[in-house]
Amino acid sequence: MSMNKQTVWLVSMLTLMVVLSAYYMVTGPIEPTNQLVEGEDLATNGSEVKVDIKPLEQATEAPTAQEANLPKQSGDDYFVAYQLQRNTLRQKMTEEYMNVLTDPKASKEQLAEAEEKIEQLVKVDNAESVLEELIRKEGFPDAVVVSNNPNVDVVVQSKKLSNEQAVKLITLVKQQLNVSSNQISVTYRQ
Repeated sequence: MSMNKQTVWLVSMLTLMVVLSAYYMVTGPIEPTNQLVEGEDLATNGSEVKVDIKPLEQATEAPTAQEANLPKQSGDDYFVAYQLQRNTLRQKMTEEYMNVLTDPKASKEQLAEAEEKIEQLVKVDNAESVLEELIRKEGFPDAVVVSNNPNVDVVVQSKKLSNEQAVKLITLVKQQLNVSSNQISVTYRQ
């Protein structure tokens, strides 16, 4: 009976991944980032928030593994590719955990840990999807949110990004994902 529940759960999770992948392929991507906006200090004393905007080319941070593997693209292709790559990476991670769940030799601790990791991946994926939709409702044509524990990277499609818009995005991410403002990076692409 336990194996039957695991099989149903596995099929459900794989179906969810396929549906999410199709959704991200249809919704479209964003162009290369022109500037980087990082929250320096988001102390919520009133409405004051300090934001540092600098061109991405001058940023001293190394690109994430996902950014390094992305080919240079323009327009909406960037966002679709970014989302697709993120989903592929998560799908591989989920597949690894599913292999542990279906392994008859796995201990109860390993099973519990694998199940917890899968639940975390689904939770993060759902949170990112909701946040991307909220950002689109703020007037941006497209957005990609990538949660790299503990940091969150946000890329929005825009010709430019004002300090006010950056602060609004940082505040939105902070509220939705419960992270500190200094862990949030906001960039934009045309």
